[in-house]
Formats: sequence, C-alpha cells, structure tokens
Amino acid sequence: MMPPYELVRAHFDLPFELYPSFQVPAVNNLAPLPKSALYWEPGLGKTAGSTHCSLYKMIMGEVEVTLMILPPILINLWAKWLAKIKHKDGRPLRVLVYRGSPAERKKMSLQDADFILMSIVIFKKDFHRIDHDLGKKRVHVAVDEAHCIKDVGTDNYKKLREFTADKSLQLLTGTPLNKPDDAYAYTKLISGVYRNLNQFMQIHAAEKDFFGNVTKWENLDLLQQNLLINADRKTKDDVLIDLPECIITQIDYDLDPRHLKLYRKLADEQLLKLPDGDKIDATQSSALRHALGQIVMQWHYFAQDESLKSAGYDLVEEVLDELGDKKLIVFGNYKRTNQELVRRFKCPGIWGEIPPKQKQAALDKFIDDPKCRMIVLHPVAAGQGLDGMQHICQDVLYVEVPVAVSHLTQSLSRVHRDGQRNVVTVRLGVAAGTIQNHDVRSLTAKEALVNPLQLSKARLRDIIMGGH
Repeated sequence: MMPPYELVRAHFDLPFELYPSFQVPAVNNLAPLPKSALYWEPGLGKTAGSTHCSLYKMIMGEVEVTLMILPPILINLWAKWLAKIKHKDGRPLRVLVYRGSPAERKKMSLQDADFILMSIVIFKKDFHRIDHDLGKKRVHVAVDEAHCIKDVGTDNYKKLREFTADKSLQLLTGTPLNKPDDAYAYTKLISGVYRNLNQFMQIHAAEKDFFGNVTKWENLDLLQQNLLINADRKTKDDVLIDLPECIITQIDYDLDPRHLKLYRKLADEQLLKLPDGDKIDATQSSALRHALGQIVMQWHYFAQDESLKSAGYDLVEEVLDELGDKKLIVFGNYKRTNQELVRRFKCPGIWGEIPPKQKQAALDKFIDDPKCRMIVLHPVAAGQGLDGMQHICQDVLYVEVPVAVSHLTQSLSRVHRDGQRNVVTVRLGVAAGTIQNHDVRSLTAKEALVNPLQLSKARLRDIIMGGH
C-alpha cells in the first residue's frame, strides 16, 4: 500500500509538494496515529503537514470531518489554504467557517463539511451542540496554536479532553515548552505516558516552595523523550538550510535633551518609591523597568504635551525613507505606543485587544494593498499564527526591545519563515541613556531580561539609566 503522503497526493491536488527531508517523513509517521502532535517552529509548514494527515484519515475512512480549532486570526488563512485543495476530479473540499452570532451559527449545518473551522471560544460556547451534531460522525480534531490548552486547570483543556476522548486528535504548536509543566497537558492528550499530574510532579518536580510552586525541575531528558512520543519536533535550524539569513542590527539614537531629562526625573522618582535595603527583588525590578520602558516612545503622554514627539518616531520615518517603496513591520510592546504609531503613520495595527475581524482586516490590508507600507504589531499578539507577510516583506523594526527571547523569535518568524526569498533585516532601536541599552544587550546575548536574581538599588539605577 502507498505511504500516507503518496496516497494523499494520488487523491488530491495540492498547491505544492512537501519537503522530502522532514515534512514527508512526519506525515508518513503521524498520519496513521489516532493521537499525534506537530511541534514545528513557526514557518515550517504545520498547516500543510496537518492537512495531509487529515486528508489521509479521510481517504482511509477513519474520519468523515476534521474539526479545526484555531485562533480567530487564523480562520481566514486556513480557509484560503483549504480552498486551494481539490479532489482529483476537480471537486473542492467542503469547508465550513463556523463563527458569527448565535443566530447565525444556529443556521449552519455541521453535517455536510469536510473541514469545520472555529475558535476555541466558539467551541466552548457551542460545545453541547457540536458534540450532539457530530456525535455519530467519525471526527478528527486538530488544534492549531495548541498553547491555548496547555493549562490542565482551564475550561479550554477540560472541554477538549472530554470531546476528544474517543476521537482522533492532532496538536499543532511551534513552542511546546515554555516551562516544564506545560508538557503535561500535551503528553496527557497525545500519549498518556503519565497517569496523572501527581505522577508527573513526582518524576519531575525536584523542589517546591512554601506555596507548592516548583522551584527546581529534574529528569528533563526523560520529559523531552516523553514529549516526543507520537510527535515530531523540528526547528528552522534543523531543516531550512536554504532559508535566507536574518541580520539583526542595533540602531542607537539620542532622545531630545528635554525628553531624556524627563526620563531620568521619573526614573529617580520611581526609585525613591522602592524599599530601602541592599536588594530589590525581581518583581519590583520588572515593574519599574516596564514602567520606564514606556517613556521612551511616549514623551508626549508623560509630559502631558501632545506637541512633543519622541525621536523614536523619527527613527521610524528614517527607516521608511531608507526602504523606498518596500514594506516595514514595526513592533512595539505597549498599547499606547502602538496606538500612537498607527495614528501618526495612518497604518494598520494588531495588538491584544484588537477584535479578530479588525486584526484580519489589518493583516489583509498590509499584505494586499501595495500602498500600505507599514503595519504595527505587538510581539506576542501578532507573534503566532499570522502567515503571508514573508512573501511581501523582509524588514522589521523594534521600537521597544522585546521583553523575552521567545517574543523575539516568535515575532521574527512572521517574516523569517518558509517562503521568504530575501535576507531579513531586523533593526533594534535603542535610545541612549535608557533601559533599552541594557535590555538589547541581554536580549541578543539570549539572556532573560528580567534578572531572576535580586539586584542592588545602585545596580538597578545603573541599568535604567542606560548602563550595561
């Protein structure tokens, strides 16, 4: 009998072939499994790989419908992708985008679709209807950006586990482990290698504090092995040897002297609020550093004078001028910064509180409108799932330094991913004499920006005033 990948290609026409080096073997290994996971870094083709697994199950008669649970921003991307796939006789896949008001959803039939696309929120709201209407069907469930179910105490996890107990399941995520206990949810759903959370903790929790929080983990090699049972993990460094280079450069600039004076005044005022003593703990340090991080781009706000303009906006203008007619992605950490960038440059933006429809409209405008040269993104809110920008953009500017290495790598993967044909140029804007000077060095050195160790007050002051 044909291997799964060849069988799918024999029955369906798809836009492109998979990489024989890693995508094809993963499909051949995972497609026949009832429970599996694709832990591929962003840009390595989780969408295409997972679709092949679903189509194989359809051909084999194992499933009649695939239920895709996705972040709202990904629903249109998945719908466009599935619309490109045809049966060999030319018939398209039957795809149902299940969203809208309760009344609109009630009119939709779940019975006549090959793929049903919905968000985790809609899945939970209509859980009983979905369970009832699909109860007699053979269903395969795929969860894209599966970090939404990594906490076993949440309703997200509980509803998914209940629904998929007797169904085929595949998890998709590029970041399976932010911390060791994230692995438990994935392994419990995919392999069941741990009987329960208590056994997981007995094996891997070496030390706990007074409140029961794990302070030291052990047997991490075993944890990694267990995470990969019925799963495939790949990074860009593993497989995309032909991916163009990603060049990261630091752009130093000076704030207006009045702006820098205000920054230092506010910094000293905040330092005075900290308790006296030899050490400042990490929580206090983090809160202070985040507060001061906002002042760099928001001079007008903190000075209460709308006529004032941070030199950071001049930097954006200079980069746009340098690029000519090429497009630019600008990342900012804070809502006020991103709002002001959108206002000043009259461009689309995506951050946490933007509704899904507006996020999709912003993404479509940046990708499809040649006159739209810039989009503003938050590293976390736009750091997962968004696809398509790699085909039209290769330049990135951070006006506020990402607060963690994972935020940098996830956000960069919007353009430094499969399909990118040009060298990606990343500019890290650094305002002299501010906390950004220390943070960018910590970031590029792949260190945590919030020091878990306690700091002296003198050392903290040196850091926030621009020391290394």
